[in-house]
Amino acid sequence: MKRTLKLQWILLTLAVVSVVAVYIYIQFAVEAQNNKIRQPRPEAPEQAINLSVVSAKMGSYAAQIKASGLANPRYSLTLTSQVNGEIISLSEQFEVGQLVKKGHVLARINNVELSSAVASARNTLASAELALKEEIRQGEQARAEWEAAGFQEAPDSDLVLREPQLAAAQAEFDAAKAELASAQNDLRHANIVAPFDALIVERTVSPGSYLSSGNEIGTLYSVDRAEISVDLSNSDWLKLPDTQTLLQGNWPVQIGGIDTNTQWQGNILNVGLHIDEDTRMRSLTVALDRPLSQETPLVPGSFVQITLKGKLLDKLWRLPNTALSKKSEIWYLDKDSRLAAFETTPRFVDSQYVYIQVPEAMQSQNYQVLVQPYNSYIKGTLVSPTLVSKGTNE
Repeated sequence: MKRTLKLQWILLTLAVVSVVAVYIYIQFAVEAQNNKIRQPRPEAPEQAINLSVVSAKMGSYAAQIKASGLANPRYSLTLTSQVNGEIISLSEQFEVGQLVKKGHVLARINNVELSSAVASARNTLASAELALKEEIRQGEQARAEWEAAGFQEAPDSDLVLREPQLAAAQAEFDAAKAELASAQNDLRHANIVAPFDALIVERTVSPGSYLSSGNEIGTLYSVDRAEISVDLSNSDWLKLPDTQTLLQGNWPVQIGGIDTNTQWQGNILNVGLHIDEDTRMRSLTVALDRPLSQETPLVPGSFVQITLKGKLLDKLWRLPNTALSKKSEIWYLDKDSRLAAFETTPRFVDSQYVYIQVPEAMQSQNYQVLVQPYNSYIKGTLVSPTLVSKGTNE
């Protein structure tokens, strides 16, 4: 009995000791875990993102201004008859597409009345000339008789020396002479001549046609010069030099065919000094001398593209077109290789590059600019740059 009781006490004691040991272990474990949690974790090293950049170097660049227009002749003339009559002959060169020289007779008109008027005017002039000569003789005779009579003073009336009669005869002669010139001029109009070196664009008459004054005969284009007028916006004008420089005659102007690769070297003819009320633009006219005599002729009515070289603009970055973000920002790396950006408006662009005015505070050094920024980028982000070919920025 006592042995059994002693065994129970031993088991009880062992159980209590086990419980105490477990309790102490648990307390130790909890305390160790708490200490572990309280200890600060070491900071993970910042990860730099890898981005492509170009080296941006400040320089001077000139824009190219492009505009389209029609090549028109210097003069476009619709020939009309100034006299009545029947066409009795046409020049063989008075055909569409033919070139004629200034003064070439294109057509002849028969008008009997004009020939008769010239003959009548000649007869009137001859009579007036005879009357004038007779009056001159009579005046000389009257003066001689007056002097032969021994009169020293002038006569009381100028009729004595026939001065009014002489003036009237002179006036008749002058009028007859002017009438003959007018009749001859009208007769000259019976010959239709080219007023300048021209291209025949249209002929509307044939031999035997009867014309009244004002009837159309044909259409001529001058061939000495082609003119292309283009409208430029204010932003385009700001890229060009002043008017005096443009009109010196040697400012670069290229005329290019729209449907061909043909190029012609033109010159600036005139500069508009007013703004069109409808388009709010100013015009500029480019000329090409002897367009039909070029190696590849520039024919009237051709649709062409004008390319003008702008003036040099200083303190610009030339960057790939993709470097300008959708928010019109340029992203670059600061001295700590972290992302930074500034808003900008390009001075001009072309097919490959965008030209950016460098902020004044950034003009003292070169920067690395992101080739293709995204809206999700955050300023201050650390970057590991990859420099792309410098050829894109030189």
